[in-house]
Formats: sequence, structure tokens, C-alpha cells
Amino acid sequence: MPARTYPSARERILDAAERLVVSRGVNSLTVEAVLTEAKISKGGFFHHFATKDALLTAIIDRLSKRVNDDAAERAARDPEPRGARLRAQIALAFDAEKRDSAAPRALLLALIEAVGAQPEIARHVCKLNAESFARDVAEDIPEGRAIAIQLALDGFWFSQALGTTALTEGQMQALRDALSALAQPEAGAGRRPSRPRAPRKGSRS
Repeated sequence: MPARTYPSARERILDAAERLVVSRGVNSLTVEAVLTEAKISKGGFFHHFATKDALLTAIIDRLSKRVNDDAAERAARDPEPRGARLRAQIALAFDAEKRDSAAPRALLLALIEAVGAQPEIARHVCKLNAESFARDVAEDIPEGRAIAIQLALDGFWFSQALGTTALTEGQMQALRDALSALAQPEAGAGRRPSRPRAPRKGSRS
């Protein structure tokens, strides 16, 4: 008889794996350790993840989803839909509280180590980045600028995680303004109309 699984089992495994990665490092992430931490059977684990690499890939995907969900929320409030997701990513990167809750420092550092050691995981991250570049170009952001912004954001997130860059408030604002200026759609492209701005409270229609 196959092991019983529950709708929350996959998330419970991912939560347990993230706790282990943050507390002990990615090299200590074993199937046995996850089973103990998640209080789940071996059959339950392998029902969701065929290998440890599959588990690490799922952690990266969930981290990416956290960032994308927050960006989508912010983008929905942008009156210009072209490049809205990219501008929302920039806003998230400079919102320290949101940034740290979406991608905790210890988890980012562990995932850097995992990507460096596992070619398959590195290829998966390359695919995610390529999808981001393609999305931004489809929204009329020139390709060179789209790539430059995404790589600048990666560098900024990781420098914050590593503690290798200490920017003043003025420098942070200058960097944010520069990236936001680059994240505007190409003039004259205009494939999709801007969203109408919501009327201000108390204004007459």
C-alpha cells in the first residue's frame, strides 16, 4: 500500500528543509534529516521529491515564487503595465523588510553554495533568469537594459546577504532611481495601453 500523503506534506517538507539549510548549512541537508525535522515517512518524502537536488530546486522555486508574488501585487498598482513587474522587483529589492522576509540572508547564502556545487541546479536558475529576461523584453524593455537590471538586482541582493556593500541612504536611493529609470518601456513601442489611474478620493469625475 502506498504511503499516505496530505495536501500540506510538500510544504511541510520544504519548511523543514529550509530550517535545516538556515541552521546547519546546505551540506547538512540529507533526506534523513528532513524526515526527522518534518516528521514524515520516507515514502511521503519520495512521493514529492525524487532526489535531494529536486528538493533544493523546489526551495529555489518557492523562493522565486515569494518574490514574484510580491512583485505581482506591486505591479498591479502600476498604471503602466509594460515593465511593471521589473519595476516592482526593484521596489522589493530596496524594501529591506520585505526583501529579508522573502529571501532570508542565511537561505540565500546556502542557495549560493548549492548552485555553485550542483550543475543541474545552476541550469535551473539559468532557465528562471532567461524567462525573466524574455518577459521584460516582451514588455518593451530593451534587452540590454532588461539583462543589466536583473543582474544588478541579483548583485544587490547577494551583496546585502553577504554584507559586502554598505551603502548610505543617499547611495541606495541613487541606485534605485537609476534602475527605475532603466526599467521604463522603450519610447514609441507602446504595444499595450497604460492602465487608467484610479480617481483620488474626493475628486469629481
